[in-house]
Amino acid sequence: MADDQHGDANRFEGHARNVVQAQRVEVMNVYGAHEDPPDPPYALPPPPSRFQDRAPLLRLASEAASADRPGGEPAVIIVAGLRGVGKTAMAVHWAGLERERFPDGLLYADLGGGLSRRGLGGGLGETATSLLEQLGVSGEHLPRSDQGRLALLRTRLARRKVFLLLDNARLPGEVERLLPPSPGSVVFVTTDGALSEVGDLAGRHGAEVILLRELSERDGLALLRALVGDETVDRDVEGARALLRVCGGWPLAIRLAAGRLKVRRGTRLADLAARLEAARDGTGGGPRPAPHGEWTVHVLGDEVYAEMPDELRRAYRLLSLHPRGGDRPTPVPGGERGPALRFGTGAAAALLGVPEPDAADLLDALVDRHVLDEDAGRYLFPDLIRAHARNLADGEDEAGAAVRRVSDWYLRAAVQADLAVNAHRPTSGPVFRELRGAPSPYGTGRAAVSAALAWLSAEHRNLCAVVQHAGDRGWHGLVWQLCEALWGFYFSLKHYDQWIETHRIGLRAAEELGDPAARFRMGVQLGRALYETRRFREAHEVLERTLEITADPLDRATVLEFIGRAHQDAGDPERALDYLRQSCDLEERHDRPRGVAIKLHHIGRARHALGDAAEALRCLRRAQSLFAAVPDPYNEARVRATLGALHLAAGRFAEAAADLDAALETMRAEGRTFQTAEITEALAELAAATGDAGRAAELRRAAAAAYDAVGSLKGEELRNPPS
Repeated sequence: MADDQHGDANRFEGHARNVVQAQRVEVMNVYGAHEDPPDPPYALPPPPSRFQDRAPLLRLASEAASADRPGGEPAVIIVAGLRGVGKTAMAVHWAGLERERFPDGLLYADLGGGLSRRGLGGGLGETATSLLEQLGVSGEHLPRSDQGRLALLRTRLARRKVFLLLDNARLPGEVERLLPPSPGSVVFVTTDGALSEVGDLAGRHGAEVILLRELSERDGLALLRALVGDETVDRDVEGARALLRVCGGWPLAIRLAAGRLKVRRGTRLADLAARLEAARDGTGGGPRPAPHGEWTVHVLGDEVYAEMPDELRRAYRLLSLHPRGGDRPTPVPGGERGPALRFGTGAAAALLGVPEPDAADLLDALVDRHVLDEDAGRYLFPDLIRAHARNLADGEDEAGAAVRRVSDWYLRAAVQADLAVNAHRPTSGPVFRELRGAPSPYGTGRAAVSAALAWLSAEHRNLCAVVQHAGDRGWHGLVWQLCEALWGFYFSLKHYDQWIETHRIGLRAAEELGDPAARFRMGVQLGRALYETRRFREAHEVLERTLEITADPLDRATVLEFIGRAHQDAGDPERALDYLRQSCDLEERHDRPRGVAIKLHHIGRARHALGDAAEALRCLRRAQSLFAAVPDPYNEARVRATLGALHLAAGRFAEAAADLDAALETMRAEGRTFQTAEITEALAELAAATGDAGRAAELRRAAAAAYDAVGSLKGEELRNPPS
């Protein structure tokens, strides 16, 4: 599992605004420098199809956004209220009305009831990662630590004008760390937390607090008219008012009532209201829990469910069993709710055990009844309605089989996506063996890589939830194979929190199975994440244990390489050299020229760090020759970039120019914007070393533009070097 086997040949790169061409140090051209930049991000949830005015509160939000405030601070508006009362809808609606205020984009993070649940539910660093990706920063351009990602987020947002919606927040201290240092930005925070927590955040930041309560009768009637039609309401206005009262003014309850009325068009509004009122008073149902509106949603859920045909009832129950991050209890009050559940038609078909066209029909019927929402082919199960469906599914005979079907579906879909990201890396799982070589739904080439990574990004939370759920159920084979299939995504996009937590579960599953191949795969994938995040002690523990149980010589070569690289990253090239040599010897004995070349590249870097320039040069030249013979243009270019840096440090300027120019040409052809920037920066150093200050400045500007294109902080550092 050396670099080329792990996916270096298929990196996801973000937006590219500038392409740099440098054939010789004397000649440098920049193409595309004046092209229009990418459109600003729009990452908000879809706006509600029917939003009722709440005009006074919208005006209050606009006034707060326009008010004077201390320099460098954004406007903060906290929308507090019970679940289902329309907090997110109001924030999205306001952002749509005021969109011209925010030329730099509209950003969104679902905090899912509390950020401190690190790991599968998402930690603070994961939230920063999501926001950075919305800004076009991903993969190798992300700092490895949470603190680094938060710092980069603040830097990227400084002096920009963005709208940021922090949805479902609970912990004020963590919300504070996500606030952009930009007086032109506006941050909406929605919460159903305690008012003491809301007041704490508001007091520290001068935030406006909007307490969102039930809809007024006027707005409730307007929503009901929009949902069921004027004629239905006009026939029984008093009944409509009674229905609004029993719904508690909750938009979600009103929508459910509308769904019930659409199915039973002969039902009078007054009759439905009376039935709900009787249930609320205990004469037609069990004891009523608080709050009123939330309980009404459950009663209306019963009404809607009772009118469903059997096939639709089954779908309603089984879909609620889809694994979701946050289904376990957590230390954070309310944190068990987690981010909202979103899924596609393929997952629904697997859960239900029906063909996709049949699943699509069932999903459409549930959307018509307002128990699901739909957006661009994905379906959202509102928390309160999902809780109602899960209660009905309690004791479901086919629950275990349904969850297993959807878990297997996610495994196969993830394997297909991973093979599209990098079809050449070695894998161990049976599903990889089955699907390798089969036609890919993504096609081939760079477009396939981007499409596969986009699918993995969209389904990432669901995939993590399946790992967690399958681990709890003891489906050990599924767990470790799904972790293996997440490699291309994690290697490319660096979601370290989830990478580490899923793979800890995967390693435990492999150990339970006692399968050496599974233990090897999980050990090296987890070890890589640990040493990349500088958790060297744990990385060495995992990798040394993996080495003990690994018998295959080529697998041992991979583990030895990773142990060596961990030592090298920790600043101990001497210890690194010992492991890297052992790894290289194994590759030599088994006639694996690419593996030999990769190890020689790392050995050359270690030799250079130890001051042995001659041996470093010998190793690197041999690595270059081996990569050229394979052929492996990308890794050959990496070696030539390293050689160029060594020549430059030694004052061999002609040799440095030759290697750097060749490396740059390959990286441009491969579309590697970040590596292009690094090499252009090295060429700038070369120009400065040869006394051409003007050309050095020109090259630095080109390198900075390329760094900017992929969201790297290095562009700003080049323009403003430390004094």
